[in-house]
Amino acid sequence: MDVELLAKENAELKETVARYEKDLEEQKGLISRLKEMVRLLRFLHFGPKSEKRTAVDTRNGVLFNEAEDEAFRQGEKQESSDEQTQAIPVRSPTRKGRENAGRKAIDESLPREEVEYDIPEEEKVCACGTEKTCIGFDVSERVRIIPASITVIREKRKKYCCKSCEGLLSGESGVVRAEGKRHLVAGSIADESLLAWSITEKFEFALPFYRQERRLEYIGIHIPRATLSGLAILSAEKCGPLYEGLKAHVRSGKLLNADETRLQVLKEPGRKAQDLSWMWVFRGGLPESPAVVFEYSTGRSSDVPVKFLRGYSGWLQTDDYEAYHTALARLRPPPDPGGGIRHVLCWAHVRRYFVRVWETTRSEDAKKAIDTIGDLFQLEDLRGKYSAQGFYKHRKREAENIFAELKPWMQSLYAQVPPKGLLGKALMYTLDNWELLIRYVEDPVLTPSNNAAENAIRPFVVGRKNWLFADTPAGAESSAVLYSLIESAKLNRHKPYDYLLYVFENLPYAKSRKDFLALLPFNVSPEKIALRDDGKNNQENAMW
Repeated sequence: MDVELLAKENAELKETVARYEKDLEEQKGLISRLKEMVRLLRFLHFGPKSEKRTAVDTRNGVLFNEAEDEAFRQGEKQESSDEQTQAIPVRSPTRKGRENAGRKAIDESLPREEVEYDIPEEEKVCACGTEKTCIGFDVSERVRIIPASITVIREKRKKYCCKSCEGLLSGESGVVRAEGKRHLVAGSIADESLLAWSITEKFEFALPFYRQERRLEYIGIHIPRATLSGLAILSAEKCGPLYEGLKAHVRSGKLLNADETRLQVLKEPGRKAQDLSWMWVFRGGLPESPAVVFEYSTGRSSDVPVKFLRGYSGWLQTDDYEAYHTALARLRPPPDPGGGIRHVLCWAHVRRYFVRVWETTRSEDAKKAIDTIGDLFQLEDLRGKYSAQGFYKHRKREAENIFAELKPWMQSLYAQVPPKGLLGKALMYTLDNWELLIRYVEDPVLTPSNNAAENAIRPFVVGRKNWLFADTPAGAESSAVLYSLIESAKLNRHKPYDYLLYVFENLPYAKSRKDFLALLPFNVSPEKIALRDDGKNNQENAMW
């Protein structure tokens, strides 16, 4: 009897010990996750904003940061995944390699003003009595900047009348006026050049209207920020047909890249000033004529992509945000499983998960995942070595070999790590989205990442750091139009100011759909825009 009682007590003690051990393991797991979170938060707050790895890490990953994380690095070139981060060497002042030494040459197209210096007359005669001969020049160049100035254009339209009959016999009006130049905003104080300057300063160089107001005051004219804002809204309204043309063009290609970012609008009806709105971006069009469309919305639901993608047929590349999945489900109901739209996800987002694991834990498994994903991006270098079809075959074969090793390794590793830890979440994200991640190899037009959309939206995020919010929905909508024109212009090799000035000067004369389409950035060449000033050297425009 005592033996049975001891056995029972022993069994109960074992159960208690097992329960405590289980609780202890759960506590250890929780502590481990909390430590990871603390390290991650410290890294996100104090660490570098780049995912680039240093030479200490033995390999340098491709830089793939979202606009939110990397806004300040606008325009920085992405680096190859097998390069190491190195300091730029100081060039030796030797004759060898001199063609690459020193500063970059000043643009030859800029006007030059020559200033010649000579030695005093008394030094032109040698001590032997012979007059010295000039054997050449030591030439150096420096840049002079003359601050921009304002010119007031006084437009005088002649008026005529018949003093004999005052037009009664001819049936004409008593007074006939010269038509004069048409303006984008009739009756405004702002010439098209001022409109183009103000909009470029705000949407390309992130200079808020209140700072523009101060700049204009310094050079002699007072235009309140409210007036500048109103002029930007009116200009955007006039560009409405171009905006619709950009939308149609973006949907005309085989590939659409999409992304979204937050926006605060202060005076939205029925909403608090603190409520967030959203700016969506869609990049597409033909490879030789790309374009970008920004779309403002009060929400981040699937309604925006559903509306924009209706009628589109081709690839859609995004991150794993649920609204895109929902939108595609709404656009292709069960009777039509194809729906004309094929979804593909982004390996840069996968890599971003593992970079955070690496930066937080220095996990060798995370490093291996980063390196392997880097090998996928390195395959894109094959584009320049083969035709489109040849590239498709070679990349597909090499990538599938990498996939065949990567997925089983990740599945095995996922079974061994805590699923709620950073590494477990990174693995789960990859494996759950595996089929949508690997399908980029099905078409040579696709790349492994959604960087095209992230790069397109980055200028907006940079600007938002300066102007912080939009005042009204009309301002947010005009921002979408003007950002679309400027970013599309840049993609088609135009300088934003030059392109906007060309558009603003020609829009008042556009009547038909053909006239409006001719003003889209991919339908006008930089050379044509350069000729707009009748051959005059437009130095003041360049200075703006």
